[in-house]
Amino acid sequence: PPAASAAASSAKGGAYAREMEVAVDAVRMAGTLCQEVQAQLMRMDETADTKDDKSLVTLADYAAQAVICWRISQDYPDFTMVGEEDSQALTDGGEAGALTLAKVTALVNKTLTYHKGAATAPTLSTTDVVSLINKGSGTGGKGRHWILDPVDGTLGFVRGDQYAIALAMMEDGDLKIGVMGCPNMPKNGEVLEYDSSYTYGFSPRLVSKMLAGESLGWYKGCIFSAAKGGGAFMEPCDAGLKVPPQAVKVSAEFDPKMAKFTEPVMKANSSQGFTAAVADNLGIASKPLRLYSMVKYGSVARGDADVFMKFPKAGYKEKIWDHAAGVIVLEEAGGVVSDAGGAPLKWDQGRFIEGLDRGIVATSATLHARLMDAVSKSWASSQL
Repeated sequence: PPAASAAASSAKGGAYAREMEVAVDAVRMAGTLCQEVQAQLMRMDETADTKDDKSLVTLADYAAQAVICWRISQDYPDFTMVGEEDSQALTDGGEAGALTLAKVTALVNKTLTYHKGAATAPTLSTTDVVSLINKGSGTGGKGRHWILDPVDGTLGFVRGDQYAIALAMMEDGDLKIGVMGCPNMPKNGEVLEYDSSYTYGFSPRLVSKMLAGESLGWYKGCIFSAAKGGGAFMEPCDAGLKVPPQAVKVSAEFDPKMAKFTEPVMKANSSQGFTAAVADNLGIASKPLRLYSMVKYGSVARGDADVFMKFPKAGYKEKIWDHAAGVIVLEEAGGVVSDAGGAPLKWDQGRFIEGLDRGIVATSATLHARLMDAVSKSWASSQL
């Protein structure tokens, strides 16, 4: 089993060193499980179910939430969490639900054994797994709560592309730590170019090395972590690589000729016409970097992109677990995240981010005022 990089993680947690150690360990455990399920999906061994709201949900969502809740409960047995998943489809889903639950339970136990060793890992029952998944049913608000999206960017996940495992902890609406596992994110931000966008990907040269079985070291799989006031860090998902966490920072200068902005892949999730107008207003000439999931926050945090924008359809309500971990990582890397009116996001209003003005924008502290100006000018002309 891989050794936990506990010392490295605790060095950067400050007053929240223990929480940080638990969170990094939890996200790392969930990451190995998710990579295994993604590989099965790519071989078509497993298919993704459709939840009532049509978002794709897989074994990985349930198992990752259970594993992360198990890991937190080892140190904080009375924790409360606002998590994305609940076990209803498994417990009330008849035979199909029971079959999925059995698979989820097997995956959870396999993961615990791999990470904690056969001698110490418990064997959880389906009942244990259901109650762990249901730890995510918290309503948030004031007090201390963990916030989890076990597989953010499920569409990227089932397509073999980018996704994130996103865990944060807040106290009275103030984000204190955030950990984001991005198992497919290239370490050095390599991109592939398409007609109208870029996305992360690997050059043919690197791919042929992979296929030849050459040892590539840390070339992909990034865990971002941040504690309030302690900066933001990146380390490999694979603890076996023994690379200490490296500090990450947003891009220092804004050069419109070199700058990129990142946004969701799917048009349904954000108005690509409007973000293009804002980028144009800023003088950004580059095509957008379109990525699934909260990986986008990581890409701005380490300077692969200068701006992240998301303008969903009117009436769409953002959920706190889709942003919390990414926001604290980006803020601690020197970034600013706000709504389109410049107001900070509110985390203590329940499961949703309430009172959000139009969309979410994120950039470096130096560029934020200019971005706000570009947003309001583009908005005004779009309303003509």
